[in-house]
Amino acid sequence: LTEGGTEKLVALSPICTHLGCIPNWLPADLKFKCPCHGSGFYMTGINFEGPAPRPLERLKIELEGEFVVVDKAFNYRQELQQWGQSGSEVVL
Repeated sequence: LTEGGTEKLVALSPICTHLGCIPNWLPADLKFKCPCHGSGFYMTGINFEGPAPRPLERLKIELEGEFVVVDKAFNYRQELQQWGQSGSEVVL
């Protein structure tokens, strides 16, 4: 993803913030769509349609040499201003 001219790698939680279903990636529409109640999320994780009350959470991500490591035990919430914190993204 590119924000403010900076390329970043993020890991999004695959759990809808409405009721916990697993959204599907729709490549033709470039969005995630929840099959349970219709919530839609941009590829950045931001919600834009349906009942989901907030964006998808980001998972802890880091580079170890040539490997990308995702730690599902740590999450970052956009509405708590946690996106951008160390571990929520990797600047490329």
